Amino acid sequence: MAELDADAGAGLKALGLNCTLKKSPERSHTEALMGRVSSLLSEHGVETELLRPVDYAIAFGVSSDEGDGDEWPQILDKIKAADILLMGMSIWFGHRSSVAQLVIERLDGTYNERNEVGQYPLYNKVAGVVVTGNEDGAHACAESTLFNMTHLGCVVPPNVDTYWVGDAGPGPSYLDAGGPEHAYTQRTSSWCAHNLLHMARIMRDNPIPPIGNTLDEHGGDAVHGG
Repeated sequence: MAELDADAGAGLKALGLNCTLKKSPERSHTEALMGRVSSLLSEHGVETELLRPVDYAIAFGVSSDEGDGDEWPQILDKIKAADILLMGMSIWFGHRSSVAQLVIERLDGTYNERNEVGQYPLYNKVAGVVVTGNEDGAHACAESTLFNMTHLGCVVPPNVDTYWVGDAGPGPSYLDAGGPEHAYTQRTSSWCAHNLLHMARIMRDNPIPPIGNTLDEHGGDAVHGG
């Protein structure tokens, strides 16, 4: 089986949004698993960054700038500059964290923006998801988030969700229960990193053409007028 070169991801940027409820530098189990994916990307030359939205003053809303001290535009600039977006979140009562929901709601503002060829600004970016917790809900969190990311314009390759929930019922979290050595989580996080990298390289060299993917001000196809 062919191995990727160490510089296969050179020139690509990956941004991880750790939607934990914990402010830095408190230990985050989600960040630990995201870190495994990021480190695999880094090994192939991808420039990576992890940030916690909870460390920023993010206003509630669905625009790209809610004014009055809203720090979301700082994060949005990083999102627009990235080729790979990794959404990380914890599970609460079976659902993605409120911070993850807030991020998705704020990304709704990008529907009102266009890239240089008239598409949504998240077009040609690839997205993956990391979920941690000690209760059920990983699949539900991943499926809703990945679906949202596709609607925003991202491409979602196969097997780009990785998670840790431990045994059924309340119990220890990822770092407290051998999660970093767990065979399934190691395997799925490796798939996540490598598939994101592979697709990001494809999208960089073969972006989605604007024909049929742009709308004029009346809602018709900007190229064919209807």
